[in-house]
Amino acid sequence: MPNQLHCLCWQTCALLEPSPDQTARALLEVLERIAVHGATSAIAADIATALRDRMQTDLAMRWVEVALAIETDHIQALTVKASIESNRGDEMTAIATYHQILNIAPMQLQGYHELCRLLKSQRNWNGALAVIDAALAIFPDIAALCAEKSDLLCRLHRQEDALLFLRTLPPTVRDSSCLKSAWVHALNAAGQFERAIGILRAGAHRAVASEELDIPTINQWLTELISSGNSKKQLHNDLAFFAKFWRLDRRYQGLLACYAMLQAWLDGNVDTVMEIAGQHTDFESLPDIDADRAMRVFYRYVLQLAQTSTPCASLPVPLVTLNVIGESHCLSPANSVFDWHGQLVQARARFVMGVQMHHLAKLGENAYKQRLLSHLNDIDNGPLLLTIGEIDCRPVEGMWKAAVRTNTALNDLMDLTVSGYFSFLDKVLPGRKFSSITIQGIPAPGYDLTDRRNPGDKQGFITMIRRANSLLKAGARSRQWHFLDIHAATTKRDGLGNGLWHLDRYHLSPAFYQHAMKSMTVNTTAEARRQVPDEM
Repeated sequence: MPNQLHCLCWQTCALLEPSPDQTARALLEVLERIAVHGATSAIAADIATALRDRMQTDLAMRWVEVALAIETDHIQALTVKASIESNRGDEMTAIATYHQILNIAPMQLQGYHELCRLLKSQRNWNGALAVIDAALAIFPDIAALCAEKSDLLCRLHRQEDALLFLRTLPPTVRDSSCLKSAWVHALNAAGQFERAIGILRAGAHRAVASEELDIPTINQWLTELISSGNSKKQLHNDLAFFAKFWRLDRRYQGLLACYAMLQAWLDGNVDTVMEIAGQHTDFESLPDIDADRAMRVFYRYVLQLAQTSTPCASLPVPLVTLNVIGESHCLSPANSVFDWHGQLVQARARFVMGVQMHHLAKLGENAYKQRLLSHLNDIDNGPLLLTIGEIDCRPVEGMWKAAVRTNTALNDLMDLTVSGYFSFLDKVLPGRKFSSITIQGIPAPGYDLTDRRNPGDKQGFITMIRRANSLLKAGARSRQWHFLDIHAATTKRDGLGNGLWHLDRYHLSPAFYQHAMKSMTVNTTAEARRQVPDEM
């Protein structure tokens, strides 16, 4: 037995012996046989796979080298190698390895999926599309590949080609559940919003009555309803209809309850929020899954809003309505009464779930733009507050992650995102009779920059939030709009949240808005214009 292989066996045994679980014992037996009979490429690849699964990637790569030294085209060893390269962030090397795998074994379906994922991470849409086309030439009836192709065509602004492709699929593929989202995305990108909504609604209604509960589809439809300016009645009817099914499923019923709580808060029905929350207290304690993680955050957030709400007595009628358009941050001021540029206003939230600056900055149509427009078209006049941008500035998503993923300079990406956001507003706001327009900034983070929220370069992340606020403030000033500097109100000297105004890790307490004018950068030109009568 060569000394190098003997040494590798000894190192692997030393790693496994302190914790001899079932897998470790099996590996130790294999290593004993290698000591007597030597290694084969298959055995070395199996050891590499097991070590990778145990997160011992350095040692796994050494066994990969053993396998490939014996058989240069060993698919299992190459697959382990590619997965480790990908997980280490060495995407270009992983891409090359997956190309090698598919050249040797073109029937490796998972290889196409992984290669496409890596190319998309590099924003190489054309390269990813070529990979999917190659896969479809071999596997033409796999719905997941068809959905991937539609998505890539939309990313290349070829939404009509995406729709044509989807229409030409055989019915058995075209009508599969995983292609519903592809249809909706392509129709939204093509500006065919009514057709997209029709498909979403039909899919959700089929899902609740099916034996396999499709929570992602139901979530997508309810998100559409809660985020649109004219769908309150349909949301109420659908929630009542959906609740008749799967009555004993706590997760499903809790999901529906979250949307009901959201709508109740938007309507100013605090008692209803508390009543619904009290009926579904176990929802928050369920094991964590991706399908409803966001809604459980909303459950806690809306419940906290209701618990901290204080009814106002002896209010003048009618009050001026401050329309607040945005993602979850628009919910904090909702229903509160406070001073706003010398007027007593009551805030009304116009909620668009999950909307980010980058959604509005994108070229072409999308559902987020349409939902925001549905709210704007429902507003006659009065003051307007926009609360969009905090999600773009989180450590685990938004611009911080996108800059790394796309290998783009962070400042360049921020400039493009914020300027694109203002360009969208420049298109949709002129001609509307708002008495004032205010851009709300980004709060200092109320969460610790540790564990999964650790951005790596903590100071760089803090600098990004400060710069985002500067860009938003400059954009508002250049348009003679106002800027609500919630960052200054919520930050400590180190850039983290000071705890004065946070309701939770992300959102402001409604109490902040009682003092909002102290944090307002007022555009004096716009304020002077507002005070001049229309007719002298």
